[in-house]
Amino acid sequence: MRSRAWAARAADDPAATLATFQEMLPVRLIATERKALKTCRSDEKLSIVVARNHEGFDYFPVVECADGVPERIVGLVKLVAFMQGLDVEPQGFVRDVMQQLSEENLIGADASLLTFIRSADRQMCRLVVSGLEINGLVSLSDLHRLPVRGALFAMVTHLEITLANAIRSEFDQSNGWIGRLSRARKCKVLKKIADAKSQDTFVEELLFTEFGDKVDIVKKSPDFRWSKTEFSADLRKIQLLRNDIAHANDYAASPEAAIQVCKTVRLMDQWIDRLAV
Repeated sequence: MRSRAWAARAADDPAATLATFQEMLPVRLIATERKALKTCRSDEKLSIVVARNHEGFDYFPVVECADGVPERIVGLVKLVAFMQGLDVEPQGFVRDVMQQLSEENLIGADASLLTFIRSADRQMCRLVVSGLEINGLVSLSDLHRLPVRGALFAMVTHLEITLANAIRSEFDQSNGWIGRLSRARKCKVLKKIADAKSQDTFVEELLFTEFGDKVDIVKKSPDFRWSKTEFSADLRKIQLLRNDIAHANDYAASPEAAIQVCKTVRLMDQWIDRLAV
């Protein structure tokens, strides 16, 4: 295998650009404010807490109250299992099942949405910290919110730019990659190029390819050293998420779908890292 670097380092580093953009989409944009949170005490019966969860929240913060001291959050209790028809009876007290306050269930209000998404299927609820206090809560069910759509689309765009840079690096700015497309796709791309040239809007041939075209071109490279089956399967999942986001479809309408979003973001991280070295 040749040792050619996959993606040429562009003057405008896509990774740096993405990081800057993601900083503009912090977790606080999708968090529920503290004043809107429903809470419970550790000494309450779990069955009573579940019965009053009329809004169907996945988690309640657990609070302690002391004489003359404002209410403080000391943990989280997960209620989602009792709302899904799983025939799970809430028994005992909140203190028996609550998660104690720890680094695992805290996140900074200014942390990027992607920071939360990357692990939201493993830690499905986090208390949001700003300054010296907890001022909100964010959970897996918040992945359907509008700012998340923007963060995810930027991530997919970064991957597509990485694929394009890999192709440019391999072909040294020539259009030899066209030969790796199927006959049907080659005809469509060449027609778009011809139309653009006739309208004096042509910039670069590669810009007329679609996401799937770039995947096929990269996969067929002699420099490709990973499992093509794995690559095709992973990129197919990413493309499905991309299409849902681009077409304003629901992509996190259920817990299962939201969990898949988290897994897909980690796949994008993996392939961006592999293809950009």
